[in-house]
Amino acid sequence: MSRATESAAMPWLREVGLATPELVVVTDERDVVTDEPAFGPPWVVKPDVAGSGKGLAGLVHICRSQDELASAVTATLWSGAPAVVDEYIEGDECYLSITLDENARGAVVRVSATGGVGFDALEAAAVTVGLMQGINDETVTDLLDRAAVTDLELRSALTSALLVLWTAFCDAEAVLIEVNPFRWDGQRLVAVGVAVEFDPHGHPTAQAVRPSVLVDPDAVVDRAPTPRELAVREADAAEPNRAGIKFFELDGDVACMITGGGAGLLALDYLTDLGIRPACYLDASPGAGSAKLQTLFSSALSVPGLRGVLFGGAVLSLADARDVALELAVAADRAGFDSTRVPTVVRLAGPHEAEAHALLRQRLPGALVLDRAASLEDACDLLQTAMEQSSQELEGLVR
Repeated sequence: MSRATESAAMPWLREVGLATPELVVVTDERDVVTDEPAFGPPWVVKPDVAGSGKGLAGLVHICRSQDELASAVTATLWSGAPAVVDEYIEGDECYLSITLDENARGAVVRVSATGGVGFDALEAAAVTVGLMQGINDETVTDLLDRAAVTDLELRSALTSALLVLWTAFCDAEAVLIEVNPFRWDGQRLVAVGVAVEFDPHGHPTAQAVRPSVLVDPDAVVDRAPTPRELAVREADAAEPNRAGIKFFELDGDVACMITGGGAGLLALDYLTDLGIRPACYLDASPGAGSAKLQTLFSSALSVPGLRGVLFGGAVLSLADARDVALELAVAADRAGFDSTRVPTVVRLAGPHEAEAHALLRQRLPGALVLDRAASLEDACDLLQTAMEQSSQELEGLVR
């Protein structure tokens, strides 16, 4: 996910309508010696990095003198990140966040009358709100009641902040907006700590209203990308206005082709529990389009040495199942995949699924096609059985 650093997130929050501290970014320790900030003391110094948890990690310094400020800035710069010097805000701390919940097709809104360093978001009062439904007065009132926010002026300020953040969350297609903490001095509610993340494949309109500078989390690189991974990346980049696709090659021999990030991870767990080693993990958002899906599916089906294939998606799906089935069949032809030799289990549901199942049985002879009554765990169990009963001619294949 794309994230905003402190220096990018704070001005963005101010633009959408929240109060934030004054700040400056320091990249040279000599700057604070010759020209201290126009606000303060005291000052707050923290690294200009994306994400939360800086206070818990001991990276936030409150400085009450010029010497303390210079020392904190120097220590932060030596850590490898620019230093953000914030205006210090007095007041009580509280918490508010909005997090995308793909499984619930909505967002989880959390509020707490407390917050700050070490605060556990799971302790906050929470409600799931549909993205199309939006926030209403009854939901906000109930949430603030359960969060034990009794100060009427604070309730009004949090209500306004929540409505502002909800609009920004939806307009920018955010995955997370977390303010921890807000500081409340009885008159002004100020966002002191913030973490924001966005869907990297968001619509251009959404990307246009995000913070001006975003960074991607540092990737753990332990090998060069495989040809199949590169092919998927190229196909994804070729159509940036379509929904994204992802493909990661693993060290097993069973292609795990479950569209839907959470369901795919569950399938990996199920297969591993059965002693099966997954060969890949993939994901495709609705609307990825034919070219992306065919590249994604053919990449998975062309992994060397496959001994099994598990294909499917969420049962609750608005995608035409016939289209998905056709893309799989075309990808199998493109990859030279033989479903009569490699045990294949397909669990596919959605509009026109009966026709989709008929197409799969015709185009992928030998594939075991399940209806919506079967669970993902059932599909994994069936694949294990099919692999155990398959011809011994598959033995000895290696990657």
